[in-house]
Amino acid sequence: MLKVLISSSASDRLSAAAQFLSEFPSSTEIFVIAATRTAADDFVRQHARAQGATFGLHRFSLAQLAAKLSVVRLAVNGQAPCSGLGAEAAVVRAVFEAQRRSALQYFSPVALLPGFAKAVRATSSELRGAGVGADRLQLLPAPAADVAVLLEALDEQFAGAGLLDLPALLRMAAAIVQNDEASPAGTPLLLVDVPIHSEAEREFVSALVGKSPAALITVPKGDEKTLSAIQTMPKPIDSFQAFEVEEPALGRLRHYLFSEVKPPPGSRDDQVRIFSAPGEGRECVEIVRRILEEARNGIRFDQMAVFLRSPGTYSALLESALRRSGIPAFFSFGTSRPDPAGRSFLALLACADEKLSAKRFAEYLSLGQVPILDDKGGPPRGREVWIGPTDEVLGLGARLKIEF
Repeated sequence: MLKVLISSSASDRLSAAAQFLSEFPSSTEIFVIAATRTAADDFVRQHARAQGATFGLHRFSLAQLAAKLSVVRLAVNGQAPCSGLGAEAAVVRAVFEAQRRSALQYFSPVALLPGFAKAVRATSSELRGAGVGADRLQLLPAPAADVAVLLEALDEQFAGAGLLDLPALLRMAAAIVQNDEASPAGTPLLLVDVPIHSEAEREFVSALVGKSPAALITVPKGDEKTLSAIQTMPKPIDSFQAFEVEEPALGRLRHYLFSEVKPPPGSRDDQVRIFSAPGEGRECVEIVRRILEEARNGIRFDQMAVFLRSPGTYSALLESALRRSGIPAFFSFGTSRPDPAGRSFLALLACADEKLSAKRFAEYLSLGQVPILDDKGGPPRGREVWIGPTDEVLGLGARLKIEF
């Protein structure tokens, strides 16, 4: 049973994924696959907090699951998965060897220039992912002949080093699943916003879905490549849901912002406002007025944010407008390294929230914010003894005084 859910709202897709997991007992083994391992971890962590206890949720990216299923065959063949950096190194070597043999004609003037190897790697990855080999390219006009030479040289590099790039690894894993060599049969499958843009990815996902008793695939609205790949899978789609209900203004903006389709008429609301001001100073004044208006409606200041397109132009004007209105504000440019004192405080709060978790308390101690006790064994009274660790300070050997 394969279910597919399409929505422009990430919250709707995650809610549907969480509902899918909730349909099984907590001890059920389920493969949770996301675009990255970090995304899978974050999703499962949030689900586990809501459920209280879960067992058997296996988290992977598509490449990680392929590598795990292929580990035995890789060991027998004396092969290993190739990382992105390794693939780029193999491409550089393949380009050098092809140029040394004078095998390139069209690309010969630019073959050794910076950036050419990266372009070859991107092109070869797409061709290998689509299953297009050098033999098919040789029948096409220039520069297809040179691309075929580069593909053959790259195959030689991979074979000589015993490496498999991602398309080859996905195809190996698909064959293993289909032949029941390491079959995940009987294991429900959840794919959360996993892009399926190549033929190799489609083959692997199709093999997984074919062996799974229940599967849910969430797809962001507008990802037509993934949707097309799902529709060509041999396993029929049991339930196909697309969220097309009328959305508020903010949802409509998210839905149609990059769409070529003209949005249908909808009701107006105050979630999105567009205004024009005669200058940057007046624009900042209008922003502050809207902040005060939202505050009167019950929204706290720490739940509001202002994103500036041009901080150099707007920062001073907005700061002045906020100060004259009595609105407390914090300004930040880009991302900043968190202060260890704040991190340790959050670790203590998490420790208390988890009923004095030893892991959280160890995290607090690792941040080096615990002061030296006085002669009587109590905490120090003076602020001057609260000193941050030297390894948390930019600049070796410096000491940072932490004020509370």
